[in-house]
Amino acid sequence: MEEIPIESWPNIGFDQPDEEIAAIYRMEQLIVPIPKVAQNIRNLITRLEICHFKFEHHVLRIIEAIGSMKLDIHPDLIGSAHPKCGEDAWREDKTGRSRKGQEYIWVLKAWVAGEKPPEDDPRGIPENLFEEVYNSLGQRNKYKEALVLALVDRLLWNFETERKELERHFEALIYQIDRTDICHYAFPKNLEKMIKAIGKLKPATDFEGCGSHDEEHQIMALHYVMELNAWLHGEMSETGKLLGEKTLLKEWLVSCLAKTIKELAWFEEKIPESSGLGETNN
Repeated sequence: MEEIPIESWPNIGFDQPDEEIAAIYRMEQLIVPIPKVAQNIRNLITRLEICHFKFEHHVLRIIEAIGSMKLDIHPDLIGSAHPKCGEDAWREDKTGRSRKGQEYIWVLKAWVAGEKPPEDDPRGIPENLFEEVYNSLGQRNKYKEALVLALVDRLLWNFETERKELERHFEALIYQIDRTDICHYAFPKNLEKMIKAIGKLKPATDFEGCGSHDEEHQIMALHYVMELNAWLHGEMSETGKLLGEKTLLKEWLVSCLAKTIKELAWFEEKIPESSGLGETNN
């Protein structure tokens, strides 16, 4: 029996391919060698997250790219404004979200270092942010310091920190820390809850972390799964107009996108298997 690779599906959390992934893989074998632009589009699908605050923007960008077989951004540039890329990375972000995240990181580091809130911070960090974070964390102790460091490491995507002792004492808190990021749609509320949770040494309640989705994102995801499936069935829709004429290459990419959104949103809807009748031209 042929082994079906799963490396292209890390964002849906599968350890083994299911029937739909197997069908998509068989379709892929009909179009190799895959053009570079299609490989880059597939890379974007691999990186799609339903909890991202730009989820719909990313889905539409992928759909438009499939329709035109042109991509307006290189996958390697995605995330370059995230604080993980350096203290000045926020300057490349137009939303202001990275700056806010960087301010939290600076303040959390200052708390761990035992620094008093400055009267006039040279980086322009709002005074009330220092007050909010310091008050939420409360009286310091070694556990709080270690948990704050773990949170800072998570925000900076540093996953090398040894945390076995913390996990023994605060398994639920560490789980929530690992699901905290500035690109989540619930930021900064989820980060505020996390900081307060560390201050109490108890898990946050009603916590929305990475991998989660609210009703709005659920409805949004269902809409696009239905639209993409309609196009695969040969039915016309608004999304179908963006995708244009059906080719086997497009069918493969649309199937990958529909499968990804479906699994991210935990739907049971089946992805139609391609008839294999599409042309392989772009």
